[in-house]
Amino acid sequence: MLEKVKEWVDRQRLFRPGIKVLAACSGGPDSLALVHVLQRLKDEYCFSLVVAHVNHMFRPEAAQEAEFVAEFSAGLGLSCHVTAIDVASYCKAHKMSSQEAGRLLRYQYLRQVAASLGGALIATGHHRDDQVETVLINLLRGAGSSGLRGMRPSNGGIIRPLLPVSRLDIEAYCTAHSLNPCQDSSNFKSDYLRNRVRLHLLPSLETGYNPAIRQALWRLSELAGDEHDYIYCEAAKLWGTVILDDGCKAVIDSRALAELHRAMQRECVRQVIEKKRGSLTGISFSHVEKIISMAISGAVGAQMLLPGGLVACKTYKALTLTMAAHCAELDSGKLDVAPSEIEVPGRTTVNGVTILAEIITAAPRQQEGITALFDLDKLRLPLTVRARRPGDRFRPLGLGGSKKLKDFFIDTKVPLSERNSIPVISDQQEIVWVAGYRQSEHGRMSGSTKKILQLTIIN
Repeated sequence: MLEKVKEWVDRQRLFRPGIKVLAACSGGPDSLALVHVLQRLKDEYCFSLVVAHVNHMFRPEAAQEAEFVAEFSAGLGLSCHVTAIDVASYCKAHKMSSQEAGRLLRYQYLRQVAASLGGALIATGHHRDDQVETVLINLLRGAGSSGLRGMRPSNGGIIRPLLPVSRLDIEAYCTAHSLNPCQDSSNFKSDYLRNRVRLHLLPSLETGYNPAIRQALWRLSELAGDEHDYIYCEAAKLWGTVILDDGCKAVIDSRALAELHRAMQRECVRQVIEKKRGSLTGISFSHVEKIISMAISGAVGAQMLLPGGLVACKTYKALTLTMAAHCAELDSGKLDVAPSEIEVPGRTTVNGVTILAEIITAAPRQQEGITALFDLDKLRLPLTVRARRPGDRFRPLGLGGSKKLKDFFIDTKVPLSERNSIPVISDQQEIVWVAGYRQSEHGRMSGSTKKILQLTIIN
């Protein structure tokens, strides 16, 4: 078995000289073999080794198992970190299953210890049969390639040196080296899905359908993993083109997304969700499909709240994804709470936007989109700049009537996420310019204009 592990370790490049490894040890056959194997390899691969054990306080023998792991580690000359966590109380308080809560709290503790050691890698005793069970469970749940690839040799600071060896290999290793592991009675209860898969479903598939089902599922995990990794890398190249991220929100270009293969569309959406939320926990196939549909053909302004507080919003040309906590910030990200007076002539800066006001008499230097020209004598100074307000109306130049500013934005296809940051310029009577978009009829120039006010937005 040791040679299988070494071949795997070399192939996956799990160890680097000088690293620290924290071995998670429950006291069972898998983790006991893990610690023993790592102890034999640590000098050859030049890493230091520490052990950690979590007593979940579920069973009467749990305290004895903690003592056993500590003594076993000491016998190998290894330090061992031991803690006891009342998982049952946590389950009750947070309405979680015992397995889910146990895993969460166990890894929290392991990561704390790893951090205290200066960033140690966490080694677990997951093996080939664990992988087969994981792939089968994910298959039953309808997982995609990311689920069918199962556990990775290394990810998120966790390494799995025993992944290529079977449960039988591990049991034989324990016997050969006189290791006397603890036996967890809960492993034989059919209350848990993984136990039912291991004790009933896999044996049934082996005897009634495919004697080599374990090898087939292992091969599936390898193939799915390689294909997923390829698609993931290709999708990652689309950041900066199809996908833009300004820190607060991610923006997916709807037209560019529509031109991608469906598999690439899914991976792009999954990567965006993972980056903005921090994980894909709770995100289903249905969520991803709905996001793709919304991005490509959804109605402007449509919104969708995803698990974990991520909000998807459809604009005219894109789909934005923002954490709900940031949405309020974006919605309130106006130029200023109160109107700011514009110096005429002069420069006025509000929240990083500078307005240059010049009085000219001829040859206006008009630049479309950022400059507006007015008959100064028709305006009632002072001018002010502010963000939009509910109920705002103005008289767009050339329209021949007034219009709600909200309707103007909709008709002009101004993205919802940008509307609060557009400067609204008013005199003492009404709005004279929706900066960068349209002037008002109020203050328009004529053949008798003598003094021209030129306003220019400088970002």
